[in-house]
Amino acid sequence: MKTATKKSSAIVCSFPNVQPINTAEEGIRVGHYDGHYSFITNETVPLQPVQGAKNLHLVCFDRMIGEMEYVELLRAESKQPCRNAPQYLLGLMAAVPEDKMPKELRNKDLVAAEPGNASSAFTDKACRRCFLYVDRRDGLHRLDLIVVDGEWDDLWAFLAEDLVP
Repeated sequence: MKTATKKSSAIVCSFPNVQPINTAEEGIRVGHYDGHYSFITNETVPLQPVQGAKNLHLVCFDRMIGEMEYVELLRAESKQPCRNAPQYLLGLMAAVPEDKMPKELRNKDLVAAEPGNASSAFTDKACRRCFLYVDRRDGLHRLDLIVVDGEWDDLWAFLAEDLVP
């Protein structure tokens, strides 16, 4: 179902044939979560319908990086941010329960950050720009929204797909 490799300073875990989930509420219902941020609904996290399975990767750089630096770091791994990332993050969480996640991702938060695509960014109750993510630290497994404040620490894994030339 998945493979994990370590190239350069990145950890790459791969998941073949992940189907998207096109509504936040369906993702919450079928995902393997302990809970979710109550503000996440179909109205506050509107998703554009997409179809087709993708081979996905979760990539962690194990160091502090700048807010947009991960895009170039993904390229160095022959990857790019996943297109329609929120839908595929929800699909991944429905397909892979926590006990089936690679040990390399233990305590890593999983984020669907797709820069340049307005449909993958949302706003929280305070109207701040956010991305959908899964909080997996300290025994939690919760669907949430994250505000990026200039940098990502070493506990983030980015949802990616193979680089398209």
